[in-house]
Amino acid sequence: MAVIREFLKILAPFILGFVFAYILNILMSFVERKFFSSIEKSKKTFVRKLKRPLAILTTLVIITAFFTVVMLFIIPQLAESLSVLVSNIPDFTKSLERFFNNISDRLNIKGDFWNNVSLNWNEIIQKTSQFITTALPKIFLVAIGFTNTLFNFLISLIAAIYFLSSKEKLIRILKKLIYAYLPEKTAIKLIDTGSKTNKTFKGFIAGQLTEALILGVLVFFGMVIFRFPYALLCSTIIAVTSIIPIFGAWIGIIPSAFIVLMTEPSKTLWFIIFIVILQQLEGNLIYPRVVGNAIGLDGIWVFFAIIVGGSLFGIVGMIFGIPAFAVLYAIIRRITNKRLRERNINVY
Repeated sequence: MAVIREFLKILAPFILGFVFAYILNILMSFVERKFFSSIEKSKKTFVRKLKRPLAILTTLVIITAFFTVVMLFIIPQLAESLSVLVSNIPDFTKSLERFFNNISDRLNIKGDFWNNVSLNWNEIIQKTSQFITTALPKIFLVAIGFTNTLFNFLISLIAAIYFLSSKEKLIRILKKLIYAYLPEKTAIKLIDTGSKTNKTFKGFIAGQLTEALILGVLVFFGMVIFRFPYALLCSTIIAVTSIIPIFGAWIGIIPSAFIVLMTEPSKTLWFIIFIVILQQLEGNLIYPRVVGNAIGLDGIWVFFAIIVGGSLFGIVGMIFGIPAFAVLYAIIRRITNKRLRERNINVY
């Protein structure tokens, strides 16, 4: 087991590079098809060979520009919002204590009860300082770990670029190996299944990311229009959690509603109502059109795939459990229909 773990540790950057390449390939294929398809018509060989490098470069520029915008504009605003929220915690606590005191007066509960459950901020600050002092010796180890992570990320990025630039060649090599070592019928079925799996995963990933982005934008503009506080912070939270199918947006509502509660409690209920209505409209009108038929599963099977995938592999299982189960469902359905045809049985 130790040998296997060490081997997987060595391969980890390349596995991550394959994942990067697979996700980036969705955007690169679009860029290649929309902007560089005319290059193929060139009579000059070296010009035709520029198609893939230009598509990869354009894809990396788009991704870099996106993260640059996030780093320069969104993250500072998020940090400022979080800073203001933290500074408002004592005021929120006092308001909460006044609320409980009013309840205790009405219910004739002794004040000592609430004093026992009230927060001692001086003690919390002291404990936090002690924790920071204790954690300082570990900062050096964290820095080393960060350096290793950055190095592995660079290796993964280089591997991803290689996979993207040579994807047709790599696919051809894989097909040769399959046909060389497996019976022809088995090889054909395996390649066909792989093609359908790729189509399902690509459609699902592209659709899910697009859907999360659309929902985040709608939440942001809706919060601005209705003057809810921290529109950027809440819309970002909901957009990120919406990557998880079905449950994601509902998960994002919880911290977002808490943020609104801490700043403007009177608007919390209206905020929840707004998000619920928007989620229903998005789920029934936008999601089916964006994700389309990439999944090919009924609602009950989607729910089943999320529960099982989440139980086995956590958040990653919740996200990729749906396309994985969709592929398994398609294989079982194909085998079942074939056996029924062979036995000349029609089930209505």
